[in-house]
Amino acid sequence: MIKVGVIGLGEVAQLMHMPILHDLEAKYRVTAVSDISPSLVAFVKEKYNIAQGYLDFRELIEKADTDAIWVLSPDQYHGEAVKLALRAGKHIFVEKPATLAAGELEEVIELRRQYPNQIVMVGFMRRYTESFLKAKEILTESPKSTKYLRFRDIICEGPFFIGQTRPVFYPKDLPKELLEEGRKRQREHLDQAIGGGASDLARAIYTLLTGLGCHSFSAVRELFGLPKKVLHVAAKGEHVVVSLDYGDFLAVYELVSDQDVVQFDAAIEIFQGDRKIHIKYETPYIRCQPTTLLVTEPDKAGTKTTYYGPDHTDPFQTELHCFAECVATGSQPKTTLEDSLSDLRLFEEIIRKLEED
Repeated sequence: MIKVGVIGLGEVAQLMHMPILHDLEAKYRVTAVSDISPSLVAFVKEKYNIAQGYLDFRELIEKADTDAIWVLSPDQYHGEAVKLALRAGKHIFVEKPATLAAGELEEVIELRRQYPNQIVMVGFMRRYTESFLKAKEILTESPKSTKYLRFRDIICEGPFFIGQTRPVFYPKDLPKELLEEGRKRQREHLDQAIGGGASDLARAIYTLLTGLGCHSFSAVRELFGLPKKVLHVAAKGEHVVVSLDYGDFLAVYELVSDQDVVQFDAAIEIFQGDRKIHIKYETPYIRCQPTTLLVTEPDKAGTKTTYYGPDHTDPFQTELHCFAECVATGSQPKTTLEDSLSDLRLFEEIIRKLEED
């Protein structure tokens, strides 16, 4: 059994990771938690009967009885937590993005090379969904030339679904000085990533890409690799359109996250002339939502669409099964720190193109 210390007890921890770690009791036991809110630490400790609670994640890494560390803190603290956990001999699960800035991630990767026997996994749960894995299988076993690619995140769903499903504890005792430190650190990391002179729009778009867009870009990269060139970037507010050249085909990414209409339109559509592959994702805020894959091809009647699914496997749970297997076998997951670096470099290029255009 893997003894886990969880750093950061916000929505993602309360809605996804803590319940799933609890469900997988044959593989995991949470022995310690950490957050800057005393009331939140107390709440989670009592709810899950956890012995150890800390207000400083550094103290948890140093003192708690753990085999693995879950890094679910704000993005600007990921790099420091991963470095400390590596030096402490822990296996690590870190939610995306691994860090905010590619430069910092390169430093983490350099340190990681000194600890080859420790498992480090970045949380890209969409790459573990059954619909995505089936699409990859089809593309591999029955290859065709891709003509066009469209992928998107048109999303407004969090508060709507949270309010109707699992309750979240929102603390009111967050220390103001630590919140200010977090904002300062985030600013510094964004400066490192895209430059101190970057516009407010560029900062907002980069934050959206690392927070939401990285799921889609990471999944597309697993299927097709990196684009040859970023052709054009247009952005207004929280609306982003990115045109990409993959050499043999063009691709367009759309991100919209400020709508008032509740929806979760996250998908990858692959157009291959006589075949269209449509990977459809569902909101992570409701566990075990069905995922589907649609494959449309011509037939005598015109076209036929084959539906794969629905599959109700929770992708968060799938990736935690994968983590446990990696610890048991000593093999590394596909979503490594090095893997994650590619997306941050691409996002930097997207922001440079945005500022040029």
